[in-house]
Amino acid sequence: MIVILVREIMSRRLVTVTPDTPLSEARHLLAEHRIRRLPVMIGRRLVGIVSDRDLRSAGASHDWTPVAQIMTRRVVTVTAQTRVDEAARIILDGRFGGLPVVDGDELTGIVTETDLLRAFVDVLETEANERVAIDFGGAA
Repeated sequence: MIVILVREIMSRRLVTVTPDTPLSEARHLLAEHRIRRLPVMIGRRLVGIVSDRDLRSAGASHDWTPVAQIMTRRVVTVTAQTRVDEAARIILDGRFGGLPVVDGDELTGIVTETDLLRAFVDVLETEANERVAIDFGGAA
């Protein structure tokens, strides 16, 4: 059985905002970094998350509104020690695009659908390569 932990696949380079960040700046950060969610931080503490969907729903007429007005405050998180299959189940069941990774209240990373798919593909490729090696090894 293969056990992969979130810490092995999570993104550690984080783009974050504060609760008073204007929606226009949050939109700019999402586009510039080609990401879909921004953790909202006070210091090193995670206090919310705002997604591209949240920003689209808010509309352009509220460009100077702070993200605190639209952010999700009850953020579902995982730890670096969470198994990848558990994180995938949380993402599937909650219909999330990603989950912040925390150590207590401190944000340490983020795990996204893309990270999970990449891990899945890596496992499948490793399995396929091992089968090929066994098949060729037995035929010689």
